[in-house]
Amino acid sequence: MEKSEKNQRKKPGEPECLNKNCWLIRSLNYTPYKRCQYCELKFRDCLFLHYQIVSLILILFFLVFSFLIEGRISVLVIVSAFTLVIVYGLFFNKSADKIIQANFAQRKANKALEELTKSLEDKIDEQTKGIKEAYKKVEKAYEVEKQTNKELKQLDKAKTLFLSIAAHQLRTPLTGIKGYISMFLEGDFGPLAKKQIEIMKGVFYSSNRLTRLINTFLNISRIESGRLRLDKLPVDLKELSQTVLADLKEVADDKNIKLELDAPEKIDQAFIDKDKIEDVLLNLVDNAIKYTQTGQVILRLRQLDGKIRVEVQDTGIGISKQEASELFNKFVRGKQALKLHTDGSGLGLFIVKKLIEAHNGQVGVESAGAGKGSIFWFEVPIG
Repeated sequence: MEKSEKNQRKKPGEPECLNKNCWLIRSLNYTPYKRCQYCELKFRDCLFLHYQIVSLILILFFLVFSFLIEGRISVLVIVSAFTLVIVYGLFFNKSADKIIQANFAQRKANKALEELTKSLEDKIDEQTKGIKEAYKKVEKAYEVEKQTNKELKQLDKAKTLFLSIAAHQLRTPLTGIKGYISMFLEGDFGPLAKKQIEIMKGVFYSSNRLTRLINTFLNISRIESGRLRLDKLPVDLKELSQTVLADLKEVADDKNIKLELDAPEKIDQAFIDKDKIEDVLLNLVDNAIKYTQTGQVILRLRQLDGKIRVEVQDTGIGISKQEASELFNKFVRGKQALKLHTDGSGLGLFIVKKLIEAHNGQVGVESAGAGKGSIFWFEVPIG
């Protein structure tokens, strides 16, 4: 076995071979024909066999032809026959050499193509495997995130339910506290000293703020749970605005801020939920007072085509354009507002927007910039 392998090894300078197992090649001692090794042609397609057959036919043809014509086979005929075979062999060698080279080049190209195809398939398989593994990781992460979101929604639902119950439980005693304080201020339990009146006013103001905070939590819980219901009735917005300004007058007086109502003598009634719109007005006017150091706050009413526009204009800290676009989102407060008042939930304007949208209205803010005041407005339909 080792000896045959050594015999089949290529010698230096020897042309590349194609088929080491070809019996015809091994029987020939003609160097150009050895280039046919590895050709892997079928026996019936072997070029050398064709050469041998054709050469034999030519020799036999000359011999038979000579015998039939002259009745014998002459030396001249034999020499001519073999001369023709040699000439035929020269032409055959050239053409066969080209065919073999082309065949060999094609097989090398096919082999290179197969190797390239296999390499590409391996790379594709490897990348496909990587993509599948990445997809599995993403799918696993998605399932984890899905489960986390589900748990967060349950927690959020529990939080909303807790806020609703807590707010209801807190509002009941606060109503009683405010009632008793009002009776003290009105003198139902006898006259109070000046100092006592000031203290009672402070307690009443704090109770009002706490009531508004509880209403904020109630509104948030109703909005997030989809339980927000509107009890719409025809309401005189001018009268409601006067009530709101009266409730906040003492707060404004403490800061020497003038409250003003700018409204036409006659204005159509709006079909709204009175309590909800009162919360909106209280929120906007209270914010205007809170973030205004000096000057005035104007509550303006305007009747437009089929709707009423309400504006709360102040001479306060103002708002940048970038902040104005995000101010009605949940838990968002302006930078200047945070510096002036650290307290605040960042929910008031979010609730204002949701309540106005529930009335099929619009809400917005306008400001010339920091320190130039602002106008918070909303519009609600008349009908």
